[in-house]
Amino acid sequence: MTHFLYISDVFCPWCYGFAPVMHRLAAEHPEWPVRVLCGSLVEEPTTLQTMAAKSPTLRAFFERLAATTGQAVGEPFLRRLEPGEEDAPLFSPEMATVLAAVNKLKPGCALETMEAFQTAFYRDGINVLYPPVQPGVAGVDPDALTHVLHDPAIMAEAERESEEALELLGDFVVYPTLWLVDGEDRLLLSRGYSRYEAVASRL
Repeated sequence: MTHFLYISDVFCPWCYGFAPVMHRLAAEHPEWPVRVLCGSLVEEPTTLQTMAAKSPTLRAFFERLAATTGQAVGEPFLRRLEPGEEDAPLFSPEMATVLAAVNKLKPGCALETMEAFQTAFYRDGINVLYPPVQPGVAGVDPDALTHVLHDPAIMAEAERESEEALELLGDFVVYPTLWLVDGEDRLLLSRGYSRYEAVASRL
């Protein structure tokens, strides 16, 4: 079956910027399901405060991101970059496990779930790795999510999907990456952030 294959990461700012493009493509082509694979942008645990300390121009980067993509980066997120503000952790493998658990509870909603967590993080400044907030962001029952997260198969599934994503990306690990897949054929639509018009022209 022809489908979109989308590799994204909750902690990838350009993926957050690309979300409206991906959302529009999915809405305009309901005949093509969207398969989402989680990337591994943040392979080792870190925090926003750590990143900000290493990159003094980080706030300016996010302001440029918003201007380029039209996706507002919220003041609650930007405040977390300031010294002394409440910190937030980033770790892609842990986030991938959460997404795999939500996808088990809400099959067929992987794109919406990815976008919900990206929005919660970059617009609302929510610590999306804090377990009590995850059910609300995902729109699932808290007890059901806790139960699924304790299933060893979920972590294994998340690891398999992340490995598949890296294998597909090969030597060019760039997020987001989007293909249109038809059988054994893959048409590259975007590697990194692209505007809607550029992606649509390749279809």
